[in-house]
Amino acid sequence: MSSRSSIIASVIIVAIVFGSVGGFLYFTRPYEPSRVAVVVMAPGFGDYSYADQLLKGLDLLGAHISVQYYYPDYPTNAAEAQQTLENLAASGKYVLIVGVGSEMVSALQTVAANYPDQHFAIIDGYVNAPNVVSATFKVEQPSFLAGILAAFMASESLNGTGNIGIMGSLETDPDVADMISGFTQGVEFANQTHNLTVSLVEPRFLGSYNNTVLARLYTTQLFIQEKCSIIFAPVRASMKGVREGMEDANKTLYLTDRKPLVIAAGGDQDYLGNPDPEINVGPSWIPVS
Repeated sequence: MSSRSSIIASVIIVAIVFGSVGGFLYFTRPYEPSRVAVVVMAPGFGDYSYADQLLKGLDLLGAHISVQYYYPDYPTNAAEAQQTLENLAASGKYVLIVGVGSEMVSALQTVAANYPDQHFAIIDGYVNAPNVVSATFKVEQPSFLAGILAAFMASESLNGTGNIGIMGSLETDPDVADMISGFTQGVEFANQTHNLTVSLVEPRFLGSYNNTVLARLYTTQLFIQEKCSIIFAPVRASMKGVREGMEDANKTLYLTDRKPLVIAAGGDQDYLGNPDPEINVGPSWIPVS
């Protein structure tokens, strides 16, 4: 529930990828920084999503390994991502090129095959190639625990409304599906094991990884119209809209002693429903992974 836990998660994520190449980086360039390119899809950093967690991990790792990071312009689609990776590999400047996000899998698979001597890595995706290190995660497991937590927080015994909301990015994304499945099972487990009676509102999907406007609208609706006590939000870069929706909802909820609580799937926003809409106190944005 704190930024510290998010930073620890960031270091673990980065260590998974760099653990197998850290020695390579050092021995390749022991007396000068190794150049590593990191490709993040738009909107890039500053979106309250896991891209920001990655950046924290890279900064911390940079304190221990002589490395110089390069962040190219953020590609907005798979075609641009492939072109960016192609340009980086063709330059021959980087000992490692890292792609972030499952939407880069196809592009990285193609470019890695064209440049077999270039070292690549991907976070949150799997590429079957000898020159690619992949980091994937069993996202359903922490989501199951998040479901149990949400059930208790929404229960009427803790002055909750008994309703829990779910909002995802793409319904067809297997990671999103796994997270929602794990979360739902966690809520059901809490209901059955601890005699709770909380209900799940029909999930809403944004149809995009980056739709701030719709995420803001859905967040407000779930808190106000659907009377949800807490929302589970694996929405990737749309998390910024969720944050804005929390602040919108709080303008109404603070009058009733309810607070807009969200379980995030990738970021720590340090936000707690304000006792006054003009005052921000935290933290409360709960990171799952």
